[in-house]
Amino acid sequence: MNRVIAGQVSLIACFALYIVWWYRGYRPGVDVSRIGGVSGALLLAMVALACVGIWLSLTPVPATSRPILDSSTIAMVAVVVYVVLLLVTRLLFHRIVTTELILIVAWTAIEAAVIVNLNAAGTLLDGRFIAMCIVLAAAFAVSVTLYVAYYRMEEMRAFYAAMVPLFAAAASMTALIAAVCLR
Repeated sequence: MNRVIAGQVSLIACFALYIVWWYRGYRPGVDVSRIGGVSGALLLAMVALACVGIWLSLTPVPATSRPILDSSTIAMVAVVVYVVLLLVTRLLFHRIVTTELILIVAWTAIEAAVIVNLNAAGTLLDGRFIAMCIVLAAAFAVSVTLYVAYYRMEEMRAFYAAMVPLFAAAASMTALIAAVCLR
């Protein structure tokens, strides 16, 4: 259980660095290398924290019951959701496809697997499980909505709006840690 919590903390730290990296590299009117110097170091640290966070978060937890969904089902659903969102956002909303979409879907799938595994382990039951499903769905909805709206916004507004999904994801993971640790 502690490894899963450590994984969530690592992912929160990754998202915090992502916000700093975004702020440094994408602020309107500022010209800076997004992969060199300090920004490059931030990017490397983000990747390292993400890899560690995913690995720890998906650490098997001894289950007391069968999971509602297994990880392979969650992964297959994520692939389908990604393809559907890619087509819908591109064809209906004429949104340029960027890596953020796959990051949103992948993060949601990882968190869904974590929540389902913690539920099967008897750690995240009943109301807390339902609450975390709602929190995760809300973070996903906010993220996809702002992903679609990004190129339709004024430049400075889009710059700040692009950080909201990162805050939403970090808040979701913080809520999960609280739901597990404060039971």
